[in-house]
Amino acid sequence: MSKKLITVMMTALIVIVVGGSVYHFKYGKTYYYGVVGKMDHSEEQGKGLPTSYYYKIKGYNKNGEKKLLTVGSFAGHKFVEGRFIKVGWSRAKKVNEYEQVSANQIPKEAWAKLKSEVPRDR
Repeated sequence: MSKKLITVMMTALIVIVVGGSVYHFKYGKTYYYGVVGKMDHSEEQGKGLPTSYYYKIKGYNKNGEKKLLTVGSFAGHKFVEGRFIKVGWSRAKKVNEYEQVSANQIPKEAWAKLKSEVPRDR
């Protein structure tokens, strides 16, 4: 192979590796687990669109690291206080998905931090 071809291939490889790393850093999801508390605030969307409801949720990832998340509901849905929630978060999109989960779906390190926040009647 010629030197020029090798240089082009190495440059392309470097661009792909760096680009993939930046993409993963910005868009790679981390999942946080928390307990739904009281609604923080709501926002009227107007023009026939449903109201958005927002909750502050203290979430823990699979390593037990904490992050305070503001989670807005979709389609006018209100969360049920005391339920467990799994929240997908990325640096670029912030909170981009959520779903209700059961206690046995929460990773051990997250559960170790979260169990002190679970309401006593659960």
